[in-house]
Amino acid sequence: MGDSIYFDNEPNVGINAYFPWGHEFFKNRQQMDSFLSIHYGSDPYQLVEITDENYLELVHKGVFHAI
Repeated sequence: MGDSIYFDNEPNVGINAYFPWGHEFFKNRQQMDSFLSIHYGSDPYQLVEITDENYLELVHKGVFHAI
């Protein structure tokens, strides 16, 4: 299926995206989508939004361990 990319969108701040290899900050969704298009091309990936409901599950899963 490809990489899972976890992101949180902070209104009026930007988007934090967590990749298997590290973290990137984007000013907006368009900037993130452009980065993903350049970096991944046609390779598959899955976007997972970080929410209050899934945050602890993602912490226990180790999503933020490499950061």
